[in-house]
Amino acid sequence: MAAVETKVSGYFRGPLMEDDEDPDEDWGTKTMVLKPDELSYALGKKGMTRKKLAKSSNCIVEYVGYTVFMSGTRKERERAQEYLGWLFDQLKGPVYVDGWEERDDVTMVDVPRDCVGYVTGARRATLGKIEEEWGTLMFFMSTNMRARDRENDGRRDFDGSEKLAIFGDRRGRRGAELKCMSAVETKRPGYFTRDVVKHTSDADGFASDVFPMDESELSYALGKDGATRRKLARASGCIMEYVGQVAFICGVIEERTRARTYLKWLLKQRHGSVYVDDLKDRDDVTVVDVPRDCIGYVTGNRGSSLRQVEEESGTFCFVEGGRGDSEQMLVFGHNKADREHAERLINNLVNEKMRDQDRGYDRYDDRYDDRRDDRRDRRDDYDDRRDRRRDDYDDYDRRDRDRDRDRRRDYDDDDYDRRDRRDRRRDDDDDFDRRDRRDRRDDYDRRDRRRDSRS
Repeated sequence: MAAVETKVSGYFRGPLMEDDEDPDEDWGTKTMVLKPDELSYALGKKGMTRKKLAKSSNCIVEYVGYTVFMSGTRKERERAQEYLGWLFDQLKGPVYVDGWEERDDVTMVDVPRDCVGYVTGARRATLGKIEEEWGTLMFFMSTNMRARDRENDGRRDFDGSEKLAIFGDRRGRRGAELKCMSAVETKRPGYFTRDVVKHTSDADGFASDVFPMDESELSYALGKDGATRRKLARASGCIMEYVGQVAFICGVIEERTRARTYLKWLLKQRHGSVYVDDLKDRDDVTVVDVPRDCIGYVTGNRGSSLRQVEEESGTFCFVEGGRGDSEQMLVFGHNKADREHAERLINNLVNEKMRDQDRGYDRYDDRYDDRRDDRRDRRDDYDDRRDRRRDDYDDYDRRDRDRDRDRRRDYDDDDYDRRDRRDRRRDDDDDFDRRDRRDRRDDYDRRDRRRDSRS
């Protein structure tokens, strides 16, 4: 209906767009007509707001034109309608939920004022990611506000302590709560974990276990970008979050037990091989025999290949140790389909390695040859650059010698010119002296002839 209404506006009319609620039936449909500006806000970017409303209320929420359809049980419809109303109330300012202490669908988290911006994120990005991951509705509310103090128009000032309200089912609320606690703990170390001690719950139902770690254990159990923590949580089917240096493990008793055991095995791997004593009695493991000459290929460089298998299948894998001609790859996970997927991926790696051996070469040998050729190429490049530098130096020397020779030639020419000019000046002076002496001599002769003629 939503797709048709998008293409042909107003196609669905009449009873189809009205409520379908039977007082005698628990299941039904509630409708609400929105304004154009309300629809864009209630839809959100790529429909994210509609999706979080549906997940947090466990109700079917769809928009057909400007009409909101909320389908589910009576309690689910009431929650969806209530959550949608709070969503629009946030446009005016902080929202206060009357009687939240008696509600069973909300968890409150105290957030320090200086951490509110960090928990919220730019344009609510951090809260949005948490809501999307855990299927919850979250917003800050003022604890000092009361319904009678609300104004019908205009924006209300925030006038109370910071409490973050998380709405949704119990599992989603707990996951979102731990995410927010982790964010606050990053900003304010010790805020939630200052007095925390190790605790293991005996409850069969949903509960939380606490496992403090030191800094080295935390770094190893977290992994790059939290990859190790996520794989342990997914393999065990348990909520696992690290708040500071404390691991919070939440779920039913089977999930918590698996998560604690996986975490214990993971930390043991730092000091050597891990052996599972109750392997035959466990129902969450698949054993894959891997030939000894293939184990390095299956695990990969620094475990990269095995980490990829774990990420794709959602399992926890490690090599137990040598027993005979093959080694046992243990694949752990609460979901059998995930373990079977990991087994197929591991067998594919083994078969690929065996095919390479049958063809008479090894991929790692090829990689080694490639690296050796690369080193040779780099040495050749270095020799070429060194030869070019030598050629450049020779060119510099030749240019310098030519320049010196030109300078000497120019100097010789200048010196010759100077000597020539000096010689010419000397010749001119000598010639002038000769002419002067000759003139004086002639003058003497004339005076003598005149004197003789007179006598």
